[in-house]
Amino acid sequence: MVVTCEINLKDNPFDVYYAGQLVSGSVVLNTDKQRLVNAIVLEIKGFAWTYWTENTTDFDNKTTSNSYSGHEDYIKSKVQLLQADGEIDVALEPGSYVYNFACQIPSVCPSSFEGNNGRVRYMVNVKLIRPWKFDQVFSRPFTVLKVMDLNRVGLCLNTPAYSEDQKTYNCWPCRSKPLKLQLSLPQKGFVPGQIIPVGVLATNDSHIRVEEIEATLVMMVIYYSQFSVETINERFVVSRKKGEGVTRNCKKQFTLDLPVPATPPTCFDLCRIIQIAYQIEVVTKVKGWHINDRVHIPVTIGNVPLTRQLTQQPRQSPIEVEVVAQQLDEKALVLVDDVPDEARVPVTNPWAVDSSIMPPSYEEAVHVRAYGINASKSTDSQKSYNNDRETPTSTQKTFDNENCHFIPLYSVFNMVNPAENGMKEDIDHSTWI
Repeated sequence: MVVTCEINLKDNPFDVYYAGQLVSGSVVLNTDKQRLVNAIVLEIKGFAWTYWTENTTDFDNKTTSNSYSGHEDYIKSKVQLLQADGEIDVALEPGSYVYNFACQIPSVCPSSFEGNNGRVRYMVNVKLIRPWKFDQVFSRPFTVLKVMDLNRVGLCLNTPAYSEDQKTYNCWPCRSKPLKLQLSLPQKGFVPGQIIPVGVLATNDSHIRVEEIEATLVMMVIYYSQFSVETINERFVVSRKKGEGVTRNCKKQFTLDLPVPATPPTCFDLCRIIQIAYQIEVVTKVKGWHINDRVHIPVTIGNVPLTRQLTQQPRQSPIEVEVVAQQLDEKALVLVDDVPDEARVPVTNPWAVDSSIMPPSYEEAVHVRAYGINASKSTDSQKSYNNDRETPTSTQKTFDNENCHFIPLYSVFNMVNPAENGMKEDIDHSTWI
C-alpha cells in the first residue's frame, strides 16, 4: 500500500476564503510499512499562469509555432514536515502522522479563476521527496475571493447607463432608413444572483425585418505574456436572454431580465497577466444576409452588492495596489499544535454591514462547465453548496497531483429569484410603441 494523505481545511465547509483571511487545517499521512524519504514538504501556493501557442506562416509556406507564457506568484510559503539529516534518508515508520498548519492569505490576492489559456489558483501541497523515485504530490485547491465592494470602487456604479447605435442597409441610392437601438441599465454594478433589467428600445424605420433581439452578459478575458507584448483574448457568454422580433416601420420597448450567474469579479489591477471585464451586449438578428446591429455597455461584477445604506456614505478612493512591488512572505505558513482562538482572523462577512443582505450560497463558475474548461476530466463532483446542503469530505478534495482539475466557487446572493441556469434562453415579451 502506498502512502496516503488527507488535507483538511478547518472551519470552512466550502473551501472559500476572502483575501486577508487565515487558512488553517491539518495534514494526515498514513503508511502501512516503512518508507524512506529525503523530505516531506508542506507548501501553500497562490499564482497566476498563462500559456498559449500561435502558428505563423512565412513566404515559403513554412509554419512556425510560437509559445507565449506568463507567471506571477501571490503566496509561496513552505515548511518541512520531515527532513533527512545530510545525505542519510529518513525512515517514515508505519502509522498515522498529523500536522496542523496555518497561513495568512495576503490582502492583495486576486480571485481564483480558471480559463482555457490561464488560471489564478491557490492550493495546499504535500510533497514526498523520495530517493530514486519521482516525488509524490498530494494537493487540495481552494478558492480565494478578493473583496470587491461595489459601494467602494469609486466608479459611481449606482448611476444609470445608456448607449445607442443605428444601422442602415443597402447602398445609395437604395439605402434604407436607420434601425436604431437604445440600451439602458438602471445601474452599472451587479453581483451574482442579481437580475439585470436590460432596457432596449428598438426603432425599426428600415425595410428589413428584425427576427430577434438577444441580450447577453459577456465575460472578456485578456491573457498577457510575461516576456513579450503578445496577448490573447477569450469571450464567455455567461448569461443570455432573447426577445421577440420587430417588423418594418415599427418601434418596440423590451425589458429583458438577465440573471447574473456564479462568475468571478471584475479584475484589472491585482493581476498583471490576466484581466477580466464584463459588458452587456444587445444584438438584433435581421432577416437575410445583412449584418446584425450591436450595442453594448460595460458593467462591473463584484461580490458585495450596492446598498442604499452604503451608497449614502462618502465614497473612498480605490486602494492603489503595487502588485509588482509585493513581496512574498516565505514564512507565512507555520506548523502549530492547534490554531489558538486568538490567532484566528475572524471571518468578517463583507456584506454584513447591511442586515437586509442575506449571506450568499456558493456555486461553481458557470463558464467552466458551460464551455468545458477542465470539466470533462474533473474528479471533483461538487456543483453548488449552501448552508443546508451536504459538503464534500476531505477525501473527495485531496488529489494526487498539483495539476488537478479544479472549478472555483463564487458567492451567489439570493437577492432576487434568478433563473436556475444563467445560460437559459427564455423569450421575453415586449411592448409595441
